[in-house]
Amino acid sequence: MTEEQKQELKYFVRIANTDLDGNKPIQHALTKIKGVSFMFSNAILNTTKIDKTKKAGYLSDNETTKIDEIIKEPLKFGIPS
Repeated sequence: MTEEQKQELKYFVRIANTDLDGNKPIQHALTKIKGVSFMFSNAILNTTKIDKTKKAGYLSDNETTKIDEIIKEPLKFGIPS
């Protein structure tokens, strides 16, 4: 069994005060947040080393917290403005 099959899918994931669809790949789901473009989403996932094709519903609490922190303060994590 893969890691995704062991963990239960959450249908909604809350990141940056926005509900994201848990069935979508995280790279596309992040673009639903106001101010997050496809390229910014890509930079976030490269910084956190999260697989871009991983469904948003399978993210752990630590991963969602890390993404939330990066969205709030990208310069702190080395993402240029």
